[in-house]
Amino acid sequence: MPYLLLFGGLAIGGVFVLLLMSAVATALSPLLLLGGVGTTLVIALLTLLDRGPKRPLLATPDDVVGGTGGLRAPKGPFARDWAWPGYLVTQWRRDLAAILGGWGGLVARIWRWAFGPGQLGAQRWVRVLATLFLAPAFLVGGAVGAVQALVLSVVVLLLGWLGWGAAIGFMRGCDNAVRKLRRASASCPTCYHVTPVPAYRCIGCSAVHRDLRPGLLGAVWRTCGCGRRLPTTVLRASRRLEALCQRCERPLRGGSGAVTDVRIPVFGPVSAGKTRLVHAGLVALRELAAADGARLEFLDETSREAFQHGEQLVTSGANTTKTPAGQLPAAITAQLVKSRGKALLHLFDAAGEFFQDREDNSELEFLDHAGGLVFVIDPFTIGWVRDQLGGALESRLAEAHPASGDPEQIYHVTARRLRDYGVETGKRALAVAVVKADLLVDLPWAADLCAGSVREWLVTAGLDNFVLAAERDFAEVRFFVVSSVTGTRPGHRMTPAAPFRWLLGRGGFPLGDDEEKKAAV
Repeated sequence: MPYLLLFGGLAIGGVFVLLLMSAVATALSPLLLLGGVGTTLVIALLTLLDRGPKRPLLATPDDVVGGTGGLRAPKGPFARDWAWPGYLVTQWRRDLAAILGGWGGLVARIWRWAFGPGQLGAQRWVRVLATLFLAPAFLVGGAVGAVQALVLSVVVLLLGWLGWGAAIGFMRGCDNAVRKLRRASASCPTCYHVTPVPAYRCIGCSAVHRDLRPGLLGAVWRTCGCGRRLPTTVLRASRRLEALCQRCERPLRGGSGAVTDVRIPVFGPVSAGKTRLVHAGLVALRELAAADGARLEFLDETSREAFQHGEQLVTSGANTTKTPAGQLPAAITAQLVKSRGKALLHLFDAAGEFFQDREDNSELEFLDHAGGLVFVIDPFTIGWVRDQLGGALESRLAEAHPASGDPEQIYHVTARRLRDYGVETGKRALAVAVVKADLLVDLPWAADLCAGSVREWLVTAGLDNFVLAAERDFAEVRFFVVSSVTGTRPGHRMTPAAPFRWLLGRGGFPLGDDEEKKAAV
């Protein structure tokens, strides 16, 4: 009987304690709910400040390059650039995981506090009862806080993504539109590679950024791995950073990728006068640009020295040194500046030996990227002209230093090479320049040529098959008569600048008046 009374007393006492704790828990439940909500929000805030119970892993530039930053691998042969990813790209996921991990760690600590081993019996029961009665409200509050934080995070992220995406689209769209209107591209004067977007070197650490356009690594600005802030459009980067070739990583000319880019190869037989035409053409083009309110200048020392050497040869009347055979040419690049914009003019002058055989010109990649080409014809290599120079005029032939090689054969070899490499010649222009006209001006049978009827004169001279083939192969063919000796005088009708001026205009940078169109009006 005493045992029954003792058991009954204990049972009544236990029920009383449970009821008392239930009443206390019920009374404290609002506070516990608020405490759970507040604790969750505090954990989230501390985590974002990098002071939470579980610190998130920082997404670094090494993660971007190594592919562990959650970014898709880019198309092309290169990894992503070494730069800090935007928060909305990858870091938000790590922060969210850290917040959830911090809340899970708190729950785990409560569990270990109540049910962990090594506690005394009475103390264990106190902790167990306190956890069973007080923890549910606290955990429910924490869950409510987590949902609130999640909803708030989703709203903020969506707004951030929308704003960020709009900024990327606007910046990238404006950049692309302006460069497309300018017909801008980046062409390497050394390896001849052409790409719409150049690479850029960071001025802080010299790291190469392959694609600096607005994107996952930055909308308006990008932060290099070294901490340097870089502009994210080609138009802005071209004014602040050094542009590099995407293939060989050599420096490009200033403004590459942001200004009009015109590439003009000059081809023809050995000793046809190609180099002389380039030198005299640049001298005359400088005068023409000045008359049009523009200026011609050189951004690199190699091109500047080549121009100065050529100018000295032209003004002194000295003979032009033959271009070394077998040596690939570096582009002579001139920058043309006028009130309406800028342009880079790249002239390529390869030795005539490259154009004699199909196998010899396989390395001339600059032919593939040209919007227009200049074909140089030495009239003194034409059989009909040689027949006219018999007798007393035979010395004129020796004075002309005729080219070696049939111009028609040289043309067909080059045209076939372009087709073999997939170049759509039907979308390109060809300027045919008959040179050395200063030696023909006093000859009656060359009167039509010197007067500008070049096409008709070539047909009369027996190059009718070449004329028809050129007009069939290319979208537009225009014929010029050039004197690289007397034509450098301002306003001369046989100016060597004429072929280059015409192709400049077709390339998106008109300079001066088109004399042929004026004559046709």
